Amino acid sequence: MDWQVSGLIIVVLLFGLLLAGVWISVTLGMVGILGLLMIEPSSIRGVGVIAWDILESFVLTAVPLFLFMGTIILHSGNSSRFYKGLSTWLDHMPGGLTQSNILACTLFAAISGSSVATAAAIGAIAIPEMEARKYDRSLTYGSLAAGGTLGILIPPSIAFILYGATIGESIARLFIAGVIPGLILSLIFIIYIGIRTTLNPQLVPQIEKRPTWNERLRGLVDVLPILGLMILVLGGIYFGIATPTEAAALGVVGALFITFIYGRLTGKLLKDSVFDAIKINSMLLFIVVGAQIMSYALVTAGIPRAMVALIISFKVKPVMIFAFICVMYLILGCFMDAISLMLLTLPVVYPLMMALGYDPVWFGVVLVILLEIGLITPPVGMNLFVIQGMARQPLAIVARGAFPFVILMLIMIVILTFFPNLALWLPAKMM
Repeated sequence: MDWQVSGLIIVVLLFGLLLAGVWISVTLGMVGILGLLMIEPSSIRGVGVIAWDILESFVLTAVPLFLFMGTIILHSGNSSRFYKGLSTWLDHMPGGLTQSNILACTLFAAISGSSVATAAAIGAIAIPEMEARKYDRSLTYGSLAAGGTLGILIPPSIAFILYGATIGESIARLFIAGVIPGLILSLIFIIYIGIRTTLNPQLVPQIEKRPTWNERLRGLVDVLPILGLMILVLGGIYFGIATPTEAAALGVVGALFITFIYGRLTGKLLKDSVFDAIKINSMLLFIVVGAQIMSYALVTAGIPRAMVALIISFKVKPVMIFAFICVMYLILGCFMDAISLMLLTLPVVYPLMMALGYDPVWFGVVLVILLEIGLITPPVGMNLFVIQGMARQPLAIVARGAFPFVILMLIMIVILTFFPNLALWLPAKMM
């Protein structure tokens, strides 16, 4: 069977099952198995080996550990103390608590690894406080939804772990590559909010009473433990002291220690944290296994290799193909969740990007930013639904507030295209 015919059949099956409402993990696995039976029935024997190799991967052990670390901080209430402590230092900035949203998401992202968890943790604290103070709702919701997206760019990132495990790239290098772009993107958000609230002061309330220095110092006590946990995890990876999986284990110990010091460590907290981490990890692993089976079917059919050869034969400039890929992710991101979209497209997109001469670590960073955009674009933007559910406001208000941040993320991709060393310099300096 020609690769064009088998590819068309696989695509039709894939979107047919998705539109029928079949779970993404089941869809990917079913399409892969049906594709193998259609292309080369004897190759079906490899499915069990693929599933086993993925599930016993030492690299992927980092996923449940980072999830466990984040759920401990979330259930303990330490995220609430952290946000309130941080806000005492940012009240004088243009934008007030809106700036706290971005900075809190930036720092919390470094211990959660999940965009949805970051948006939920900071949003649950910030929304009631900012609504009570009469902040502009659209800007409030937009800053929280967009700030939450930093959860899969600033390490530790579940998306980076799955990307690295899929293509065989160093997770540590991917983690460190996301640091500078993540901080720059956060700074771009902060500058935008500062400019917008300066031009339109009605978006934020007037400050009635500034925090005293005693209140700020008490707030610093609540900020430093989270900051220390972030340094423990990232520092261990950067200086070569620990692998990402070992750093995740250290992070869990650190989160438990912080929770114990604050007197919040209880049996119920541990139970809730473990069960939440298990549920999310199980969902992710089902998707990963299904995506690997489908990838195996695509490779067996020779589709990635044939498509790369076909596109290269057009003699189009690499930057034009890259721009087309970006547009493709922007469109698909409106209809699929980030992890599923990444695992679904990598078997074809990754070989093409490598054939065009792009760096795999750099492409990982750009890909994650593209996936982030999908988190705040309707109709399936997960962060939009998280914030809308907590705010109990129409989705249109949240989406309207998040739209300017989509433009800012696209600007960040352009910056990385012209200055790739922003993502590659720190990994080159790792020990």
